[in-house]
Amino acid sequence: MISRFLKIVLLPVVLFGSGSYVTSQNRGGFIVREPNVYSPQLYADKIDFVATLVDLPGAGNKQSFWEFSYQIFFVPEDKYYEALKSLPQGPSNPTPDQFPGKILLAEGHTKKTDLGTLKERTITLTGVAFKQKIPDAQRTKFSYLMTGYSVKIFDAELKATVYRSGIFLTSPYEASSQDQKQTIARKTFYVSFGVEPDGTLDRSQRAPKSSNRTTQ
Repeated sequence: MISRFLKIVLLPVVLFGSGSYVTSQNRGGFIVREPNVYSPQLYADKIDFVATLVDLPGAGNKQSFWEFSYQIFFVPEDKYYEALKSLPQGPSNPTPDQFPGKILLAEGHTKKTDLGTLKERTITLTGVAFKQKIPDAQRTKFSYLMTGYSVKIFDAELKATVYRSGIFLTSPYEASSQDQKQTIARKTFYVSFGVEPDGTLDRSQRAPKSSNRTTQ
């Protein structure tokens, strides 16, 4: 499914090799990795997935469309770092196939042609079983959720088609909104896209607040 629109493979997060630091979604920047810390409390029973096309110059044109394929995986901590060791040094653009031992949680494909509002440009998957699918011994703090994605966007105003495929990585936990030093199970994770007026594609894992340019 992911290969259907495979044109360019990019990694929109930074991988630091197999050292002591990993990327963090928290405001503190980097956090020290403590290998194999058993943390079942950081695994939600179910998770929600939200994908949003935040900006599209031609959103109001009925000929515009957004086609999106995704696969959501869990990557055990040991398998993740084993995969990093096998990647070439320097910037790398891995695919899901380069992470053996991953567990498929969900997958899907959709095509949207009504794109006039942010709500219409949002794809929501709720209640994805998570914790029960993960072997107890693999419920460690520094495992990852991986989203393999492929997008095809036609903007009728720009008269341009944008293709992109790649992966997003995020931790199964996040900082508490009440206390940034406290970590809690992540229950919702996001991927967002936006087409710039020059046709380039922006990507993010932040929850979308609103469109900067497109009419809501």
